[in-house]
Amino acid sequence: MKKSAMLRVDIQNLDMEMAARVAQRFVVQEIYLVDAKISRDPLTVSPETLSLEHKCSTEILSHDEEKKLRFTLCNFRVAAFNGKSPDKVVMKIEASFCTSYVTKSLPDPLIPGDDISPETLLAAIEYLHTINPISDAWPYWREFVQSMSTRMGFPALTVPLLEIVPKKPKEKKEKRQRAKRKPAQRNKLSA
Repeated sequence: MKKSAMLRVDIQNLDMEMAARVAQRFVVQEIYLVDAKISRDPLTVSPETLSLEHKCSTEILSHDEEKKLRFTLCNFRVAAFNGKSPDKVVMKIEASFCTSYVTKSLPDPLIPGDDISPETLLAAIEYLHTINPISDAWPYWREFVQSMSTRMGFPALTVPLLEIVPKKPKEKKEKRQRAKRKPAQRNKLSA
């Protein structure tokens, strides 16, 4: 099992000072569970080794400028695969948590001067919509997985601490190379 789950977001252009100013303006008000789904293979005895696949995403539900409220849905999923049969899902836990934020007015301007690049501004907005809600809801998700995995008859799964890492740029293929196409398959674990 990996020691840390990684949320891959493009933070290469993110000015951390600006991100801190953005985060200070949006104060978490509530975090609550809105949806959950758990499943396990009833015929599988708890395997000695499990490999885990973690996924998460966010979705903006509402932004009320007048009331200064923002609601973001954080969707999480972990699938456990048998270590001896890595293609066999033995357990899956999904949950959605709503994070609500109140916008706080601060005396300092969010963007000092006009010298900020559009890329930095977009990175700060991505931080607000993705990293902030996920990092705030992550402890709730960790507790949920640990509790549900035990109730499902497995050892308590410990979701690792969250580590935010930059996205790796995609490699460009040469135009002359043909990509081999595989038949379309439905993957129950895809986001």
